[in-house]
Amino acid sequence: MLYPTRSFFARALYTLLPFAVIVAALYSVLVWTSISVTEDHIVNSYLDREVARFQESYALAPSNTALPSTSYLHSYWGNDKSLPDGYRALALGRHELDDDRTHVQVIYLPAAEQPLYIALDESQLSSLDRHASVLFSILWGVAGLVIIAGALLAVIGARHLAAPVTQLADAVSRGWQSGSHLPGHERHDEIGTLSRALSELVERLHKALERERAFTRHTSHELRTPLAVMRNSLAVLRLPSCSEEKRERSLARIEQASGEMETMVQLFLYLGREDERLPLQAITLRPLLEVCVQKYAELIGSKQQRIVMRVDPQLQIDAPPNVLQVLVSNLIGNALQHGERYLEIDAQTSYLQLSNGCGSDDDSAAGFGYGLTIIERLCAYCGWSLTTSQEVERFNARVDFHS
Repeated sequence: MLYPTRSFFARALYTLLPFAVIVAALYSVLVWTSISVTEDHIVNSYLDREVARFQESYALAPSNTALPSTSYLHSYWGNDKSLPDGYRALALGRHELDDDRTHVQVIYLPAAEQPLYIALDESQLSSLDRHASVLFSILWGVAGLVIIAGALLAVIGARHLAAPVTQLADAVSRGWQSGSHLPGHERHDEIGTLSRALSELVERLHKALERERAFTRHTSHELRTPLAVMRNSLAVLRLPSCSEEKRERSLARIEQASGEMETMVQLFLYLGREDERLPLQAITLRPLLEVCVQKYAELIGSKQQRIVMRVDPQLQIDAPPNVLQVLVSNLIGNALQHGERYLEIDAQTSYLQLSNGCGSDDDSAAGFGYGLTIIERLCAYCGWSLTTSQEVERFNARVDFHS
């Protein structure tokens, strides 16, 4: 469709077209009124000159002064029997009769002791009435041209006004890439305001969609381990020969796994909200690290990895408990899963660093795998910074605690 926002185009067009018609009509009325007023002014000026000339002549020689008379000008004394009856009721001054073509000026001459009536036939003096039809044709022709030109300008103007909105609609319908601007973003008028508002709205929607995808992706990734633990523990509980000790251990593992699942679901739900922040608490770091290492005891034993922990038992970190727990669990879990031979853990008030051995042919991300994206997201949420580096047969991951 040529105009997706056709109603906007139509509204602009319907606003400009009547304006063009009104301008043409006002132009015609103005021209005709100007001609009529100018003609009346000329007639009245001519009457004033004739009256003044007659008064001067009559004052010098009353008996020798003839009344003004031409083909279009007639004069009558007040006692003249040929004076039209309609003139007798007129007061002193200038008058235009109902026929809109006869102008009568009435003056009183003290020397003659009677009024003088001077009538001017406008149709005889001016050719306006004789050429009125031609003049009207010209006026209406010009008015028609003005209306046509106004209609063309209205169409062009309406298209120009509707074009930015159409471009915005097309850009949104085709899809929008995060970080780019919608058409009209740089404008300083209402279109620019609309474009920037739409860009912000689409950006927020894009971020909300990304948070939803991240929640689904990260939650499914993090829940695999506790779900596997729960399934294995349930399988042990179903064994006919399950002893009481195994039963208690399996139940404890199910309880621990369900608690981890609840923590991770709550955490990723918070991460999925735009402006909500978890409260900070002073957390002793070493016990948390020891619990996570104990959690992966079987993996450590199977790979015969050496754990070196250089962390002050009294060291505390101000952080959201759930965030720090999942962060540490991912760091240690990925380091143990992808590393070999050893895992060194160093921590101070300002940072936490893990270093694990890795093969010389591993790439820079081999030490942490997919879980690194979750760690990066947790650090971004808390305002921390994550740096990773690859050395010879050694992979380092460091989290700096600062805001």
